Amino acid sequence: MAKVRINQNSFQTQNQRQRLSHRQIQALQFLAMNTSDLRDAIYKEVSENPALEIVRDNRNSGDVPKSSSFSQEMLENSEDKNESLQQHLLHQLNSMNLSEDEYQLSQKLIYNLDENGCYGSLLSPETLIDKTRPLQNREMLYHCMDMIQRMDPVGTCCRTPEESLLVQARISGTADELSLFLLDGHLELLNPPEAGRIVKKLTEYRERWHKKAFAPEIVLDRIPLNQESVEKALHFILSLNPRPAQGYVVEAGADYEKPDVILSVEKVSGSLPSDEIWHGLVSGDENCHFQIKYASGVLPELRISPDFSFDKENVARAKEFIENLSYRENTLVLQCCYIVKAQRSFFLKGPGNLNVLSRRQLAENLGLHESTVSRMSARGNSKYIQTEFGLFPTSYFFTSGVSSADGSKKVSAEKIKNMIVRLLEKESELSDSELTLRLNKEGIKIARRTVAKYRAQIGIKNSYYR
Repeated sequence: MAKVRINQNSFQTQNQRQRLSHRQIQALQFLAMNTSDLRDAIYKEVSENPALEIVRDNRNSGDVPKSSSFSQEMLENSEDKNESLQQHLLHQLNSMNLSEDEYQLSQKLIYNLDENGCYGSLLSPETLIDKTRPLQNREMLYHCMDMIQRMDPVGTCCRTPEESLLVQARISGTADELSLFLLDGHLELLNPPEAGRIVKKLTEYRERWHKKAFAPEIVLDRIPLNQESVEKALHFILSLNPRPAQGYVVEAGADYEKPDVILSVEKVSGSLPSDEIWHGLVSGDENCHFQIKYASGVLPELRISPDFSFDKENVARAKEFIENLSYRENTLVLQCCYIVKAQRSFFLKGPGNLNVLSRRQLAENLGLHESTVSRMSARGNSKYIQTEFGLFPTSYFFTSGVSSADGSKKVSAEKIKNMIVRLLEKESELSDSELTLRLNKEGIKIARRTVAKYRAQIGIKNSYYR
């Protein structure tokens, strides 16, 4: 019988493990949370920790977009309607003969309107396009917006109340040239709304205009600037409603893709010599800079209760909780500052001017782990950036691209798509191969299959079906 020998050997190994503290775990959890979940977490902590108390909660006092003082004078009290704005517009939409793509896109636009019937405080319309549906493109988007603007009440689906007035005037077909001129970015000339003063301001405006070198003719050169013409224009403008949705009740269920606004970027006049990231300031150009803010108005304001200063354990826990909320705010603002810095062209000129930017690049610049950046900018999360061009998900600002011909830089996919649109506007019959050659001549190193992919993504058929 064979003998079985059992040997016991002892091995010593060394492993290095990093354990996150409760504070670090909570801070990372807060960073990933949307506003709704964070509100619940705050109220839960307040209910469990007597050292914490809520000073203020502005949840139900949402900001109303400000219109000019003149526009404020135009508002009139109206009787509340039992029907919501969304219901009223959808009833009209349902009676129209639309394709499935037109209907879905129009429905998104309608549910994206705020209490004033505008979209300026909500999602940018361009972000509502379903890129998986080839027929949904910007041309269809603008068609749907125009259709909704013409519904009753006329003038919804505009960026601001001021833009709504201009849309109403154009749709009416009865607006005189002076009214259209004043509504097209010159409403400040109507404040105060006194005909004599308005005539003087218009005359001064015309004189300043023609002091410019090679200044072309404008509307004010063709029409009489007198008391009668101004009173006529004033009477017409006062007949319009800057808030066509006024009087409709707010539909509780109209939260279609309702955004969780976290950050805002405001363009401020005056140049900034250099970025002041830690103060939320990023330079723009010789005329402006940007102020980045954390939109925390929908979250309750906390403090440590002075009545529980003796309770050291709970006070320490309360301090840690508040510090973690501050970490969330500071990290989000910091990341947004670097997004603005990297995408300066977009914030100066608007959509169509994005640069190539990856989450890894941002993480390296900030000295953060890439997962920390992803907690803010992952697709499908609820963190958005409010800009003068509308509201955009943070993921929008991260885009891939292709190399330039000399390999010195990368060109974003968004810029290439805009170049394809411009080329096809001039020559609609260009094939993918011809588009590739044109882009190569522009210094874009790109393959034909990539051109075909980008063309399909923006909803343009190939040359055979055009």
